[in-house]
Amino acid sequence: QQQQQQQQQQQQQCPFIAKMAGPPGMMAGIESLSQRDQHQVLAQLNDMQMAESMNTYNGLVERCFNECVTSFRSKSVDASEEQCVKRCVTKFMTFSQRIAVRFQEKQQQMGQKM
Repeated sequence: QQQQQQQQQQQQQCPFIAKMAGPPGMMAGIESLSQRDQHQVLAQLNDMQMAESMNTYNGLVERCFNECVTSFRSKSVDASEEQCVKRCVTKFMTFSQRIAVRFQEKQQQMGQKM
């Protein structure tokens, strides 16, 4: 019961710990760290996630631009280029969602084996 109270207190002080993705107990190791260290670790994880998101976004923009924008005679994107970009982004998002679902399924399978 004391451990449960400590976890609740930590979640109130640092609410994003409870919201981290992963199998149950994955964040158990972080609880042994001091409050300051927990914040540092989580801030670093947040920074890494932000950098990964930016890399993904930049890669998507570059890929769709290179694939779809073919004419530089006008300042604006023509209708066919715009449709191509929309298809490219939709395809990428669908693909990313499928990967995320598969990754989550594998994570759950690994969690069940432990």
